[in-house]
Amino acid sequence: MVISFCAFLLDGLLVLRGARIRLFRLFPLFYSYIIYAFCGSLGMYVIYWLYPRAYPYTWWIYFLISVLAEFSILVEISDQLFRPFPAIRNLGRALTVLVTAVFGLFYVLPTILGSSGRSLAVSSFVVRTFVTKAIILAVLFYMAHHYNSQLGRNVGGLMLGFSIYVAINVAMMGSAQASRSVLLAHMIWFMEPLAFALCALVWTISLWELSPMPEMQAVSIATGEDSRTVALELTRFNSELSKIMHK
Repeated sequence: MVISFCAFLLDGLLVLRGARIRLFRLFPLFYSYIIYAFCGSLGMYVIYWLYPRAYPYTWWIYFLISVLAEFSILVEISDQLFRPFPAIRNLGRALTVLVTAVFGLFYVLPTILGSSGRSLAVSSFVVRTFVTKAIILAVLFYMAHHYNSQLGRNVGGLMLGFSIYVAINVAMMGSAQASRSVLLAHMIWFMEPLAFALCALVWTISLWELSPMPEMQAVSIATGEDSRTVALELTRFNSELSKIMHK
């Protein structure tokens, strides 16, 4: 409860700070998720104190919805990587959503339809959902590394915090599912809020001040090409992609 309350306070601090320095317009999907998490946590505290019998059932509903809502952060990161190029940004968003849908349909959904027990179905669903997030996050990191992008403090912190959260959850829930250990199952109730609290702490520090990504003139790829050449190639690709989309 203490760790969850710390994460709740960090969420509120993120919302207040984001409103004060007007980051909402720059990171709309991210702050939409943070507002959802803050309001959801507040609602869960109210239910816990006023309707304790309904709390376990309501918590699982809130948790499973949150697992799905977290994909919006991946879409936000994808948007930020190619913010100067609207067509490429839209393509990146579409690919992120497509990859999420494909993994959800062929990797995550079968755990719900094919499992014999409800608890096994839920645990498999959560584990595979986090694995899907880890794969998409790895692809986004590869894109940033391939173009040697100078992400800036805001976007870099966004990626780092979410990486910590996803990595801890994949390790803990995967281990609990593989070993069927009661001890590990109980540790999830401690580690999951701790992972989110650490993530929220990194987000709070990295988004405390506005630090946008540098312009693409500062970008160079690993092959050693001139950064201006890379920027021109991306601009040309963005222009051609825009024409295709208009058609």
